[in-house]
Amino acid sequence: MKKLGFGILWFLALSMGILLLGSMIVGAIAATNDPANAAAAGEAAGEAFGKKYGGIIFLLSFVVAVIGSWFGWLPGTKSKNV
Repeated sequence: MKKLGFGILWFLALSMGILLLGSMIVGAIAATNDPANAAAAGEAAGEAFGKKYGGIIFLLSFVVAVIGSWFGWLPGTKSKNV
């Protein structure tokens, strides 16, 4: 049960973290390329990144969380008697 909880936690942390970081990087690049409309350009680019790569990121995060929890590769899932 502990591995299941940590697997869910790792899935959420990985997927949301990668989406947030990717959107921030893409938005910052778009904002620098269009300084006159920096806020709008950054927001639009970040949203487009999430729509384009969101499904792939969720799927890969799920796979990493399941496999990592199952084999005990992720922190919190290393105990053999769980």
